[in-house]
Amino acid sequence: MDSNQPEPCLSPQSARSDQSSRSMTKIVLTSVSIASCAIVLGISIALAVDPSIQSYIVVWTAPQAAVALFWSAATELATTCAWRSKSTQRGIHPGAHVAIQLLLWLGFAAGLGLTAYVLADALVFLSFDGWEMYPEYHNYYYEDDGDGYEYYSKFYMRSMKALVAFLALLTVIHFVLFVLACVKTAKRRRMSSASMSIESLQLARLSGKYQQEKGV
Repeated sequence: MDSNQPEPCLSPQSARSDQSSRSMTKIVLTSVSIASCAIVLGISIALAVDPSIQSYIVVWTAPQAAVALFWSAATELATTCAWRSKSTQRGIHPGAHVAIQLLLWLGFAAGLGLTAYVLADALVFLSFDGWEMYPEYHNYYYEDDGDGYEYYSKFYMRSMKALVAFLALLTVIHFVLFVLACVKTAKRRRMSSASMSIESLQLARLSGKYQQEKGV
């Protein structure tokens, strides 16, 4: 077998199809991220500005949701433009994706843990059945209409459950985007290394031919 024969590789059509599939996956994930971040921001701000609640949850949910919202919007725009133009050189560098997505999914995971802890504490508080032993506390913490503790109202509990659900979804989404960015970065490095190797080999062959011709 000829040692100069190039190694088999993916056809341009196959590589383009794989790239388009990954681009569509990223578009879908970033679209869901944008919608979820908007919901998380809306719920967090609503709980914070409600006079009867004034929740501090917004401190550890809004920052990463705002950053993810703007980053996902920028990624959506860049990916869509690159996909439509059929260009492999456009868009945000995958190394930047790795760093940002790592920070985002860790931030959402931390926010999820803190929010779930607060929700669990509220559920334990509401499940306590010994209020008849402490009537003075019962009258202080519960409304007269029997709707329950004012702070832990139905609106608050439903909002907290929704926050936990969307934070969990965002954690999964940005972890997947982080993995995809790592794969793309590794692939880009391999392609760059292979390109440099081919160029070095071509230069070596040209140099050898030149020396042979000069010696003749």
